[in-house]
Amino acid sequence: MVVFNIILFILVLVVILFVITRMVVIVRQGEVKVVESFGKYVRTIDPGLHFLIPILYNVRRKVSLKQTPIQIPPQSVITRDNVIVEIDEAIKYHVTDARAFVYDNEDSVTSMIQDCQSNLRGIIGKMELNEVLNGTEEINLSLYESVKDITAGYGLSIDRINIGEISVSDEIVNSMNKLITASRDKESLITISEGKKQSVILESEAKASEMQIDAEARAKQTKIDAEARAERTKIDADAEAARIAKITEAETARIKAVNQVIAESNLTDEMIAYLGIEAFKHVVENNANTVIMPSNLTEVGNVPIVKELWDKTSQQK
Repeated sequence: MVVFNIILFILVLVVILFVITRMVVIVRQGEVKVVESFGKYVRTIDPGLHFLIPILYNVRRKVSLKQTPIQIPPQSVITRDNVIVEIDEAIKYHVTDARAFVYDNEDSVTSMIQDCQSNLRGIIGKMELNEVLNGTEEINLSLYESVKDITAGYGLSIDRINIGEISVSDEIVNSMNKLITASRDKESLITISEGKKQSVILESEAKASEMQIDAEARAKQTKIDAEARAERTKIDADAEAARIAKITEAETARIKAVNQVIAESNLTDEMIAYLGIEAFKHVVENNANTVIMPSNLTEVGNVPIVKELWDKTSQQK
């Protein structure tokens, strides 16, 4: 009887300990636990100490809320220019809704990976190989934008997607190297041609500028020469006019002096006429002089004394 009581006590104690262990639930930081009641979702409990009624409530699953990295194996993708490349991806995600993560999808992580692979094939299929090799940041952004709303539907949030290594076949690599070499040669030829073209243009512009400067210089020199000749002609004309004015002034003064002497000599008109004839005779006899006949010379011959003097002179000769 004593043994039976001991065994019964031990069984009761075990049951009590079992019930206590099932009642006490400890949730660690960075985690949550999903609680069910007879297979139905009840609530999500946060980090800390919690008590649940055994049998009536039980913990269905522990869910980590920490950021989780995952490496997606490489997959073959065809580009728009029909080149097969292998691309791997690295994803960082965290759970945002524990209920949806547990109940809305049988395997939310696998679904996320499949969504990323499917959308990556669609993105790469719209790009050429050069765009893929040089546009990893654009691919990351496009992939993130295309899957973030899908994964949010089953309680996941993608923090970052990184495209890893992009591999192509050796044949494609050799073809690309040849293409790059040809492109560089083409660019080099274009650069050389552009340099020659610019040199010819600069040389032509320099010659044109030189010709323009020479023409402007010649025009300026011609203008200076013409102005100098005009100034010299003006000076010569002014000098000639001054000389003529001086001669005229001297001649006028001389005539005035002669007229004054004649007026003061009290000579008669006959004497003045005689003196004029004598002076004219001496002028005619000088071969070096140019004789200008007065318009009234015939009238002078009609004067009796002049006619007599002229006849006498002719007889003497």
